[in-house]
Amino acid sequence: MRVRTLLLFIATCNIVFAQPPNDQCSAVIPVALSVGSTLTLSGTRTGATTTNDGVPGSVLMTTAGVATVWEAFTTTTCSNVTALFCGTALPATTMWNFITPDCPSDSAIYFSYANFGILCPNGQFGIQWFNLAPGTYYLPIYCTGAGGAYTLDLSAVACIPGPANDECAGAVPLIVNTSCVTTSSSVENGTLSFAAATCNGSLGNANDDVWFSFVATGTDHTVTVNGTGGDVDAVVDLFEGTCAGLNAIACADATFDGEIETLNATGLVVGNTYYVRVFHWYTALAIDPEFTICITGAIATAVSEVTGAALSTFPNPTEGTITVSGTENARSAVVYDALGRFTTQQPVTAAMTTLDLSALPRGIYTVEVITRDGMLRRTTVIKN
Repeated sequence: MRVRTLLLFIATCNIVFAQPPNDQCSAVIPVALSVGSTLTLSGTRTGATTTNDGVPGSVLMTTAGVATVWEAFTTTTCSNVTALFCGTALPATTMWNFITPDCPSDSAIYFSYANFGILCPNGQFGIQWFNLAPGTYYLPIYCTGAGGAYTLDLSAVACIPGPANDECAGAVPLIVNTSCVTTSSSVENGTLSFAAATCNGSLGNANDDVWFSFVATGTDHTVTVNGTGGDVDAVVDLFEGTCAGLNAIACADATFDGEIETLNATGLVVGNTYYVRVFHWYTALAIDPEFTICITGAIATAVSEVTGAALSTFPNPTEGTITVSGTENARSAVVYDALGRFTTQQPVTAAMTTLDLSALPRGIYTVEVITRDGMLRRTTVIKN
């Protein structure tokens, strides 16, 4: 089991004064926070209590002695939200590291980025949440031993669209090689597809997951993800099935920031398509989000090239669209250029299927499919 520490900014309020008007979240009227706007909110923490801060068992109720006041905001579109306490007197720490959609608080949405002295150059606290769905959010501000006033600047910008492989349906196809041939990728701007499951005794946050796929050429394959010396702490999940019905079959989470994560998959079915999800373990997003990935393994001896007329493509030459026949029991067709470089991968669902190659430049290409009977290849010419 790996052990990591999540930072939690807490303090104790030991001053007894009259309760501030926003001592309970139910008394707060959420302000409208639109994309491109900045709002300045202010109040006092002095006299705050723990009354109705959270439901029984929530972090706000199980952290002894911590009193909280509240602000709240409402967004109407996907937003990246920043909360800055730059105008609050030092050295008081001013808030928790999460917001919540509940009042009283039940669930927590932890920060994407938080820091002292970066977002606020004067050394005060700044925090951000990325890819917040439209809705109302309650922001807890805790009472430090000093109590006192606070000033909060809230701003929102539009969410940055996720990468092409942000969801399973856009998975980047990878080719199995006998040695590691890396593909460069990144978790930057990735968004949550669905919650992570515990892996190796540890539960990460898949809030920036991205997707890949590969067609098994043997029963055993290795997925290698390298954080390239940065701060990506990769978790690797392997799924079988389809994007509409994924079944988790393996995972890997044994290393830390910037290290190599390896998933050894066994018992695969030759010709089946498998899906790989990669995400950065932490709730906070990676500052250096790049990584590389490769799939390695041997070609099963039963999957040799089948010769003869088992596979055909027509018309040949083509101006961009071809029909492939003889693809019984195949799952996908992979197309390579004349230098053997991967160009595209498309699903195959019948004995005859149509491939759209119109986006490829003119030249000679190889169409390859893997069936139960073996690996089938045919050459086709694009003359567009």
